[in-house]
Amino acid sequence: MKRLLLVSLEIILLILCGVITAKGLFPLPVLPLFLVAWGSLRARHLKWRNVGLRRPASWPKTIGLAVLIGVSYQFLDIFLISPLLERLTKQPIDLSQFSMLQGSLPALIIFLVLTWTEAAFIEEMFFRGYLYSRLTDLFGKKLFGMLVALILSSLAFGAAHAYQGITGVADTFLAGLVLGLLYLLSGENLWLPILTHGIVDMIGFILVYLGLFTH
Repeated sequence: MKRLLLVSLEIILLILCGVITAKGLFPLPVLPLFLVAWGSLRARHLKWRNVGLRRPASWPKTIGLAVLIGVSYQFLDIFLISPLLERLTKQPIDLSQFSMLQGSLPALIIFLVLTWTEAAFIEEMFFRGYLYSRLTDLFGKKLFGMLVALILSSLAFGAAHAYQGITGVADTFLAGLVLGLLYLLSGENLWLPILTHGIVDMIGFILVYLGLFTH
């Protein structure tokens, strides 16, 4: 009975925090979700290392792969994925939230700090680490359960970027699938998706700052 109450409370808090995240009602929108996840892990006597925040087998290999994948994916997204999605939805990705970044070095520095904290670390710890593991608790850890967990966690990741419009949600969903696959292929270790996520966002913000990537 106590476990059922805790799970019910966890679901309610996640839904409420999810609405806050999607609507951008909080300066660091994913932080409330992250705090609920942390509380859930503590209540179950688990740590972040149990969902993937542990030392990778090889730091050089992990960093090298993250750079290669991050750079490749960002430019694939800019020149192929985003244009195709925009053609399908008839809407550009809404990047108006980042308009103050163009030509502003102080803003770029702030966004790069947020990239490696709120985006790369917190988002990956929540969506790939906590949420994926909770979904496999529900659907099972065999292939079907893993596939469902991958898709649902990626959908949640996309929905969390609703402020970018429908095209941004679709684009982020696809990025979530890639990051989720990196998490699985690295033995459910969070460092490869964390570093890849950070590199993708870092390149994007630098391009916005330079005026080379705007809508």
